[in-house]
Amino acid sequence: MIFPTIDYETWQQEAEKSLKGKPIEKLHKQTYEKITLKPIYTKKDVQKIPFLNDMPGEGSRVRGSKLTGYLNQPWHVSQEIDLKTPEEFNTVIREALQNGQTMIHFTLQPKNGSYKGLALHTEEDIEKAFNGISLTNSPLLIDAQTDLLVFLSLIQSHVKTESLTGTIGMDPLAILVETGQLSMKPKAAYDQLAESVEWVMENQPKLRTILVKGEPYHNGGASAVQELAFTMGTAIEYMSELLDRGLTVDQIAPRMTFSFSIGSNVFMEIAKLRAAKILWKTIIEAYGGNEDSCKMYIHARTSAFTKTIYDPYVNMLRSTIEAFSAIVGGIDSLHVSAFDEPIKTSDSFSRRIARNTQSILREESFLNKVIDPAGGSWYVETLTHELAEKAWELLNEIESEGGMLEALKAGTVQERISLVLQERQKNVNDRKEKIVGTNMYANIQEKPIPYTKTKSIYESNEAVISINRISPVRISESFEQLRQASEQYLETSGEQPKVGLINLGSIPEHKPRADFITGFFEAGGFQVIKNDGYLTARDAIEGAKTMNLTTYIICGKDDSYKEMATDICNDLKKLNPGVCMFIAGKQENEEFYRNVGINDFIHIGTNCFAFLHQLQQEMGVR
Repeated sequence: MIFPTIDYETWQQEAEKSLKGKPIEKLHKQTYEKITLKPIYTKKDVQKIPFLNDMPGEGSRVRGSKLTGYLNQPWHVSQEIDLKTPEEFNTVIREALQNGQTMIHFTLQPKNGSYKGLALHTEEDIEKAFNGISLTNSPLLIDAQTDLLVFLSLIQSHVKTESLTGTIGMDPLAILVETGQLSMKPKAAYDQLAESVEWVMENQPKLRTILVKGEPYHNGGASAVQELAFTMGTAIEYMSELLDRGLTVDQIAPRMTFSFSIGSNVFMEIAKLRAAKILWKTIIEAYGGNEDSCKMYIHARTSAFTKTIYDPYVNMLRSTIEAFSAIVGGIDSLHVSAFDEPIKTSDSFSRRIARNTQSILREESFLNKVIDPAGGSWYVETLTHELAEKAWELLNEIESEGGMLEALKAGTVQERISLVLQERQKNVNDRKEKIVGTNMYANIQEKPIPYTKTKSIYESNEAVISINRISPVRISESFEQLRQASEQYLETSGEQPKVGLINLGSIPEHKPRADFITGFFEAGGFQVIKNDGYLTARDAIEGAKTMNLTTYIICGKDDSYKEMATDICNDLKKLNPGVCMFIAGKQENEEFYRNVGINDFIHIGTNCFAFLHQLQQEMGVR
């Protein structure tokens, strides 16, 4: 059978018919990156993309640095072990390496600061941490913080002549961004990076020592364009400083490990990683580096920004989606967050689930058997191209401000990210962006996992340079605070804050709005008292008297409001002048209803967080 060829114009005509005559632009969506997403992409969209015909391992490197993708070398399972003592670490990492983990990954606790990391400060600590582990058989990913050179010396005394692979590095600007301070002058930090490169070239030539982390920007709410531009700006800062110290591009670039957080917007995250490779290739060519220097080592971790403390098992699903995006985007190593990571130190169960997520994607979904599966998609290729162009434009702005460090000191990086975060937060508070289990489909009966998360921010005792930090955020925090306030109210008063529904008409007549209102209030931890509906105003009034509450929402069809809302409101206000009455749904004649005592209207455009927060304050829920 041969299907007729349909051109774009014909498709558009049919689409606009289904939109009842509205233009196709109604289906366009603006992203935080100021990119317009279209409902359909065609060959015409990719005609001017320069990298479209590049093969894996060639050209722009958008399709990865290896011709065979993951076929010969799958990505490394690089679960970060977040424990304090060498003994605890040894027990957990040995179990992990026996059950699918392929890389040793941790953050070092510096001597001069309080950071929730692994304390390895002596040769004895090293012996305990790596007892029974061959460091030559497993690559490393160690964020050494400000103790890079000291730790390199310690680890060398342990392995002696053995060859190490992977990364033992630091990212001083990431420390500065995350904490707002640095315990050494930037010049001293750059000196340490340069010395580390010289040291590994002589002692451990397969090690990388320069970390370039995008996570601080992502976790602060940055867009994908900002994360790319600021990460590349950091890499350029290090490149320029180390060139000034006598190293060459081809000595510096292969010593860099890039690290990105991966959010839940699948195609945007895939495109972000692909765009990063284009940007890096362009930068290295500008510096005159060789082809090997264009190869980009990318570590990824699933986002902390997207994780929730309520309904935390949904975090497993979020991390799976994010891991999928990372793998399809072409990473070299991956950390999948444990579902309880925002709540407490992960246990053996949550660590196993996170680790097995990667095993399933590799062994059961066969993502290691495909090479750049997103390549050739008109949508993904267009998105990749637009991200790379916009990130390059922003990167040039940063360079015109004097580079990444100067932009951070001036606060322009922080200002840009703050604007995007405000936009994100507004969309979550309005429930335009949905967080399952938090601002949508909340389960107010759940028993929360006890919160025992300890502070994880490095605080130097000797800050030499300070800036306004970019605080890490979880986008669900505003609604979590509402839930916590309601739970505290339950503890002190013995009951949850309550609202009552006054449902008008039969179930089919009131159910759509009643369901909307139920979800709206449960997002703040309110108990919603329901009923099967009232056919007369008198029945509704009697039902409300039985509920005996201070807040009611009338739910039904607009015609039912016209018939009954005035009588219901008048009677209940006479009984209790302080009672709050709301109507579900936007109304044309809102002024009329306000005049008869309706306080407000709740609909899809209502700022859910602001509304519930105000109501909690009025109810004494704090």
